[in-house]
Amino acid sequence: MTLIYFLIVIGILVFVHEFGHFIMAKRAGVRVEKFSLGMGPKIFGFKKGDTEYVLSALPLGGYVKMAGENPDEEPTGASDEFQSKTIWQRAKIAATGPLTNIVLAFLVMPLVFMVGTYTLGAARVGYVEKGSPAEQAGFLVGDTIEAVNGRSVVDWEKAEMLIAVNPDTDIPVTIERSRERKMLTLRPKLDPERKIGVSGLYPDFPAEIGGVMKGLPAEKAGIKLNDKIVEVDGKTVYYWNQFSAAVKASEGKKLALTLEREGKPVQLMVTPIEKDGKYVIGVEPLMRLVFKQYGFLDSLRLGFNKTIEYIDLTFVTLKKLLTLNLSIKTLGGPVMIAQMSGKAAAAGLSSFLSLLAMISISLGILNLLPIPILDGGLLLFLAIEAIRRKPLSRTIMETSQNIGAAVLISLIVVVSYNDVMRMFFSK
Repeated sequence: MTLIYFLIVIGILVFVHEFGHFIMAKRAGVRVEKFSLGMGPKIFGFKKGDTEYVLSALPLGGYVKMAGENPDEEPTGASDEFQSKTIWQRAKIAATGPLTNIVLAFLVMPLVFMVGTYTLGAARVGYVEKGSPAEQAGFLVGDTIEAVNGRSVVDWEKAEMLIAVNPDTDIPVTIERSRERKMLTLRPKLDPERKIGVSGLYPDFPAEIGGVMKGLPAEKAGIKLNDKIVEVDGKTVYYWNQFSAAVKASEGKKLALTLEREGKPVQLMVTPIEKDGKYVIGVEPLMRLVFKQYGFLDSLRLGFNKTIEYIDLTFVTLKKLLTLNLSIKTLGGPVMIAQMSGKAAAAGLSSFLSLLAMISISLGILNLLPIPILDGGLLLFLAIEAIRRKPLSRTIMETSQNIGAAVLISLIVVVSYNDVMRMFFSK
């Protein structure tokens, strides 16, 4: 099923991208020789006008073949060839594919809010980890985060994302504390495994088990999903942060836990182990999220705002990567997208649509980068042509595209390596 959802995501995004090129090419009077739904060998096809419409074997999006599109093709001078069109017309054709991906996000995100979303609510601090960057910055339980690094925050998701893209960087954080607004300076530390910034700030949850990691002490001790922690070494526990603090303070000593399981008390012993400099037993909290549905007008407003937020975060992440302030190890490729697609689909239609919108934005923005072989590279060639008042030579464009292809292949290799390391060698 994960593979199926991955194919659905990639199929939709690439098809929408190519459909944007197709529509603008038709409007500009460019002869489109082939428009394929899918890649690889042809299964079925028919011709209408000058265009052959094809259904291909591999459901991985599609492609558009325009007359005179490739720089290595010898132009015939026909008026319906891509190279015969004005610089502005060619630029619109090149840009419409990525922009269509971004437009898709604006159309999809309102549906997310109409279907309904789960949220943790406002970014209210429920726990500050001892010795963490957050404690050093002066955060207290009960603080509500309103802005991170100059960008407004409405929920935990955005707060965490803005913190994640700023490892080892001093960032201003605006909080509301006892009805007063304060400014704190937070310096997230680099997580050695995920290569992102972490702060030690957490929302508060009830002391209930929402996840048990395989092979770690909790699983070996017999802790199960939905268990409620009642006592640790005879001390009553009410919230997750109390339980987490007790585990971290254990220094590897055996803990006596009293659990509530299906209304009955269960007692067991567990010995924490040290991981990344702190003691853990391998459990995650049960997140009791709030499900909310919105009306049509509210969904339009919220969907628009969330799309702008995703675009902003994409640019922030891209800037951090290009300035080497964020590790390339944070990037993911096809395997990561497949895993995320499967998890999002399992979480419900709303999560799947939200992921679709996020990836669509990333695909659109990345394709606008001025790298030869991408749409942004073609826009760069056209800008140079407009300045020089004549196109670059075919040799220069072919060489540039070969270099761009090498860069793109190298990037694919890197993100695929990251995927493999996460899948098989992550701690």
